[in-house]
Amino acid sequence: MPSDPDDIPGLERILGHPVDVALRPLAEGGPVVAVSRTGDPVRIRAAWVGSTGDVLARVGCPPGIPSAVRPIIAAIVDVSADGVSDHLLLGRVARGIAGVRVTIADPDPIDLPVHASGILAARVPRIPHLIALDALTANGESVGRLMRTGLSEMSMVAGRMEGRLGSGHGMAAGFGAGDTVADLPTAEMEAGYGARLPQWLPHGVDLTSIRVEPEAAYPFAPPRIVLAWTTADDTARVLLRQCPGPLAIPETPDARGRAVMIGDAHGVMRARDMAFLVWEADERGFGIQVWGTRDPEADALRIATSIPVTAPGIP
Repeated sequence: MPSDPDDIPGLERILGHPVDVALRPLAEGGPVVAVSRTGDPVRIRAAWVGSTGDVLARVGCPPGIPSAVRPIIAAIVDVSADGVSDHLLLGRVARGIAGVRVTIADPDPIDLPVHASGILAARVPRIPHLIALDALTANGESVGRLMRTGLSEMSMVAGRMEGRLGSGHGMAAGFGAGDTVADLPTAEMEAGYGARLPQWLPHGVDLTSIRVEPEAAYPFAPPRIVLAWTTADDTARVLLRQCPGPLAIPETPDARGRAVMIGDAHGVMRARDMAFLVWEADERGFGIQVWGTRDPEADALRIATSIPVTAPGIP
């Protein structure tokens, strides 16, 4: 029967796609939640399948990429529809993560298992509110934390979907929270990795600021190194930020951003009065902002292309 979570093949026939995990109904005769992966970059989706085989609700989460430095990506999904009232945590964890500890506004945390293929799929209470998720090794050691601000929040009420994305990477934004440091060696020491620097910059800009910016959503992840070059009269600026790991929230082309290539790497360019370019290369995320030059888009691409690509595993 479709309401049997052990009947994965039956759920796959109803939905027309593979199913990775099936959660048991909240009550006898209630809908089974079929959880699966789709797309590239991967996103998690869920379908509530009733006892008669009807699909009562479907939800697709934003794409996300877990990694060693950001070991959890997740969304809180709340569904209220005909025959469905559910509140789930859906996501993925990096390789080697055996469980997830949910810290809620209550004295006792909740430990959740990780399903095959690194899928996180479980019911969590609506109240008390979730505060953070910790990625646990097999011996129960926490090796990374995702704060509530980094979780996407999705709500479906009577077929209408609403929500917000988790706090983004902000790789091509302006300065964020953090500290200005004296020089690049200091920044590299505080961040714990070596910066990759462009070999070309527009004429007339000089290095004026070096910052180390922690990531609020992943407080234990290495911080970003942010470098700014400006002209003497402050009429043009180049800002480069980088982090040692793939972006948890990948940049994807949309109505405001077009796909571009930086060597063999895929990136997204957004440009109005200034150019914003975000890309990943060799397991490192980069973001460039160019303002005030003669051709910000062309300059952003040329700067990005001039940044050396290092072999995997070498910082």
